[in-house]
Amino acid sequence: MHEDEHEHLFAEPARDFVHPVARRAAMRFVPLPMLTSWDELLGMLAGRPRENGDAAIRETAEYLLSVFQRAGIEADSFTYMAHPYRLRIAGIVILLGTLFYAWCMRVRRARLALATAVALPVILLANLDYYVPIFGWIGRVQQPHIEARIGPSQPVQQLVLSAHFDSKTDLLDHVERAPIDYLGLPVILLLLAAAVLELRRRGAGAPSGPARWSVPVAALYGLVSFAALTGGAFVPSRSHGALDDGAACATLVRVAERLAAAPAPLQRTAVRILLLSGEEAGVHGSWEYVRARFAPPPLPTRVINMEFFGASADLAVFKSERFSLRSYPADPDLLALVDRVHRARRGKPIHVTWYGAATDARSFLAHGVPALTLLSDLPGHALARHMHSDYDRRDKIDPRALDETVEFLLQVVAEADA
Repeated sequence: MHEDEHEHLFAEPARDFVHPVARRAAMRFVPLPMLTSWDELLGMLAGRPRENGDAAIRETAEYLLSVFQRAGIEADSFTYMAHPYRLRIAGIVILLGTLFYAWCMRVRRARLALATAVALPVILLANLDYYVPIFGWIGRVQQPHIEARIGPSQPVQQLVLSAHFDSKTDLLDHVERAPIDYLGLPVILLLLAAAVLELRRRGAGAPSGPARWSVPVAALYGLVSFAALTGGAFVPSRSHGALDDGAACATLVRVAERLAAAPAPLQRTAVRILLLSGEEAGVHGSWEYVRARFAPPPLPTRVINMEFFGASADLAVFKSERFSLRSYPADPDLLALVDRVHRARRGKPIHVTWYGAATDARSFLAHGVPALTLLSDLPGHALARHMHSDYDRRDKIDPRALDETVEFLLQVVAEADA
């Protein structure tokens, strides 16, 4: 169900479980009689693929900029040099590297196999975790982010609300891919050990041993890594990026419109609505943005990132944001803030996942900016499935959940400003 452009949104939060102080904070925001309809927003942000490197990314950015300008909100674009095929190429590199390792071990060239087993993780970590463009430069193209700003002319602090509008299609979903991700380090250590043992056996004149079992291990890991990272390029039915993450972008547009219409303007806090591309390319877009504009941030800054919105009005927080060899916990002060609002609005604490994630929040955390990522909390705290597939379409979004999430975020902003 989608309301029309003149439908009156909640002027105050739903009365169930709402603390009086929370209600007063939320009532500061009175909706405009004209807001961009969910039909329009979701048609653009959840109605088609928006893959990095494609024209749809630029068209979506132009649309978002026009929506903000139409509402009289200060907004502009930030252009960076994107590497849209970083992950696809990484899958090819892993496949070729492991097959070369397997060949070296098969013909008992253990020194070359050892060098390959050392070089492969170093190259991948440098490219994917530390953003050294060893092979990411292939197919690079300029891409935009969209940034809107609302608040006083001389703020004393800054709250960034972010989400990404790019989409991606994979052969495997997050749950199916997780074992491959976690097995990466053990497999590399196993291949290193096999090469070292083979060198020792060869030096002692003993017959080949590790070479026999390391060959299928290397080849199999290369194939499954290729399927996880590159296989999605060959899937004909593409994800529309609805729950991940077009619905969150639509929610933030509504939040911006409501803030711009508030009769009691923000007093201390500049709110920055940041809509990002490049998240699905190994969280590359936000890294370039933070490096350019938030190192260090111009004001005391906190960041609330959004992923997987629109499936439920209940919300959760990712426990941590991870790279391959390091992770950052969700900021405890921000967690206390969103938990307080969630208890007031939903009558229960916000759920913190037992697992970490790799979202745009990690770019801020890695640069010392407090951040966390919010997401829809499914019944029973179930894991989201099939997000990078044709399953993720607009019909999976519940506009009523988006309405409640808008009110939640407005209340978070009000409490942060207070």
